[in-house]
Amino acid sequence: PGAMGMGISNNTPAMGNSMAAAAMEKPSASAIQSLQHSLAAPTPSSSHLALIIQTNFQVVAYTKSKLHISTLGLFCDISSYRRLPNVIFFHLTRDSVRSAFRLGVTAEQILRFLYKNAHPMLREGDLPLVPTNVSDQILLWDQERTRVVMDEVWAHQCRDAAEFAAVGQYASDADALAWGAAHKNKLYIHFRQAEQISAFIRRWRTKSLSGR
Repeated sequence: PGAMGMGISNNTPAMGNSMAAAAMEKPSASAIQSLQHSLAAPTPSSSHLALIIQTNFQVVAYTKSKLHISTLGLFCDISSYRRLPNVIFFHLTRDSVRSAFRLGVTAEQILRFLYKNAHPMLREGDLPLVPTNVSDQILLWDQERTRVVMDEVWAHQCRDAAEFAAVGQYASDADALAWGAAHKNKLYIHFRQAEQISAFIRRWRTKSLSGR
C-alpha cells in the first residue's frame, strides 16, 4: 500500500491547485462539522475518501471533494500541498496539528478520522492503518499543551485565617495568586507582583491593629 502513495508523490508537478486553494483558505465551520459528522457516523461516508498515512508524516488523500480537502486542512499543513486529478498530498506538522487543537479539535478526533478513512487496501494487510510513530507523535503534541510550566513565586506566611482570607482575595482579584494552602495559612504569590501584595499586607495589618 505504501507504494501507492510514494510512487506518485515525489517530483510530480502540482495540478489543479486552484480548487484546493479555494477550499483551504482558512478552516471553516463546515469543515469542523464535516469532521464531527464523519466521526459520529457508524460507517464511512459514501463519498469517496481514502487516506494513506506514511511514516514521514505525509498524508496521501484520494478524493475530489472540496469538503474533504477543507477537513484535512484543519490539521494538515496546507502550505506545501500538491495535487493530482484525484489525489492530494499533505503533511502533518507540529504547527498544523496544534492549530487544530486551538480550534477545539482533539488528538483523539484526528486519529479516529485517519483510522476511519484509511485506504481499503491497508485493511487487508498486517500494517497499522496509521503508523505508530505518527499516532504517538500526535498524542505527544497534544500532551505539550498540559506540560508543567515553571513560575517564580513569593511565599507569604499569614498570621491567621483572617489575614489568609483577606490577602488571598486581594491577590486573586489582582491575578497575583499562584496557589494557597488554607490549612497552613500560606500563600504563594507570582513574584512579579510580590511588592504589590506586600504593600497591601502592610496596609491590612495596620488597619487591623487600629481597629482593635
